Amino acid sequence: MTRVENSPAFLIHRRMYQGNSLLLDFFTKDHGKLRLIARGARSSKTSLQMFQCLSISFKGKSDLKSLSQWEIADEPRRLLGNDLVMAMYVNELIQRLLPEGDEHSEIFRSYWSYIKNISSLDLSAKEYSLRVFENDLLQDLGYGLDFEDDINGNVIINNLQYDYIEDQGFALNEVGVISGNTLLHLARSNDPIINPKELSILKKMNRKRLKSLLGDKPLKSKELFFVN
Repeated sequence: MTRVENSPAFLIHRRMYQGNSLLLDFFTKDHGKLRLIARGARSSKTSLQMFQCLSISFKGKSDLKSLSQWEIADEPRRLLGNDLVMAMYVNELIQRLLPEGDEHSEIFRSYWSYIKNISSLDLSAKEYSLRVFENDLLQDLGYGLDFEDDINGNVIINNLQYDYIEDQGFALNEVGVISGNTLLHLARSNDPIINPKELSILKKMNRKRLKSLLGDKPLKSKELFFVN
């Protein structure tokens, strides 16, 4: 029998299962994405919340194991409005793209940082932090981009323009839509990009990169938020 104690985790999806039980999807630090049964959880007075780091214990012999214990390992957090929609979107990316049972500790840290800070950021910083998370996720899945060298191996230059070539990288183009300054900023700086035009370009680029992995099935982030 497998038995795991006190694993840091976030709840990313939940739905009803056999009477008073719930089927729960967690994103854990050490075990990646996991699906667990919480028996009798629907009748419990204390419900598990999304967007709050938990410490969970689980056990079982089969692939579908049982949640045996959990406790809050984080400060209370209630996301509202656009912050909630963006966080639900991030949950769905994890739900759709990460393989079950594989450790992704770097993405776990990136996710926790995003969730922890989203409410304190201004609008442009929120958008930029979402693009950074998407980049981190794609990098971890093996679909990262080189933001410092173009597809011909030449160093990207601040004051030149580039275009994104799908599945390859960036190509020099006098009338390209992405500035070298933006690409180098992504590679080297922790400060957010605040220019609305640049943020829009990055959003369109990442949407194209993610589409090849997500396929034709549309994102339905609101369905990931189950209310008792």
